[in-house]
Amino acid sequence: MHDVCILGAGPAGASAATELERLGIDYLLIDRAQFPRSKPCGGVLPWRVVEDLRFPEEVVERPLKGYRIFSPSLEVVESRFPSPGAVVRRSTFDAFLLRSISERPTCARVSGVKERDDAVELLTDSGRLSARYLIAADGANSVTRRCLGIRYEKLALACQYVVALPDGAIEERIGEWFEVYYFFSRGYGWLTPLRGAVKAGIGGLGSAFSRRALESFIKAPPVAEKLKGGKIIRYEAHRIPMQGPIEKLATRRVALAGDAGGFVFPGTGEGIYYAIKSGVAAARAVAEAMQDKVLAEVYERELQKEGLLSLREVDFLDSKLASPEHAERYVRRLKKLAHFQ
Repeated sequence: MHDVCILGAGPAGASAATELERLGIDYLLIDRAQFPRSKPCGGVLPWRVVEDLRFPEEVVERPLKGYRIFSPSLEVVESRFPSPGAVVRRSTFDAFLLRSISERPTCARVSGVKERDDAVELLTDSGRLSARYLIAADGANSVTRRCLGIRYEKLALACQYVVALPDGAIEERIGEWFEVYYFFSRGYGWLTPLRGAVKAGIGGLGSAFSRRALESFIKAPPVAEKLKGGKIIRYEAHRIPMQGPIEKLATRRVALAGDAGGFVFPGTGEGIYYAIKSGVAAARAVAEAMQDKVLAEVYERELQKEGLLSLREVDFLDSKLASPEHAERYVRRLKKLAHFQ
């Protein structure tokens, strides 16, 4: 019996573990993968994460100035960060986060989660585990959420190619920008510059988002021009929560963090910053719940303190990106606002 079990060793789970260690609380960290491991993700870190964490040089693929946003008619607006962000590969970034904790993740696949009055029981491929509390950071396809009967209404599909391209071409064509293309209804495309490669992807709600749509995206101007001469070396697909944090983020003994709880900004798919913040908030909430506080109440308070519940107010897909016409108007408004700043 552990005090806390953390399911998922990505940014949310690793951050929760770091905070629990700081608070002196016993925990067990579980992930189905061995680390370092690859993870389908754009790998965009906003300036807020870079300021909070000190990265070794090998973790950063490329510094990031901000977002370069394209409308359907190719109107362009640049939204610069207050200070530099970064692009990372999740294999090296997640392994870096885990180096800050003393315990290595236990490799196990969890197939079931059951909440009892006095504990949470996990069914794994190596047996049953129990803990007084569970921090579920097990991703968009959360086993925990499914086992507890908590639904997520807007789970988008994202798919992307990793395209090998010389650094000189990347610097000339994209530079240090995360490019977002609002070419789709209820979704968007992106180009993420790495070292020696670009991630070209699309994501959104509905059956229109598929590998076939991705093929069309990389052939569309100006995307095709920026990828010219590149070679596709990998295809990836994953799910992204797109409605903001769900209403039920905690039960009596379980707190949902990261993608499992829907902590993603719907307009860009950015989730790493919110995963880290929600993991820390979940750890603090569990620590208070161990002192006879109500977990759901203290977790909500911690999330409000970090401003994470404001993500529920971002009605991006059904307003700003409801149609190409909506997207065009939105980008043109952004451009006007940028002109007056």
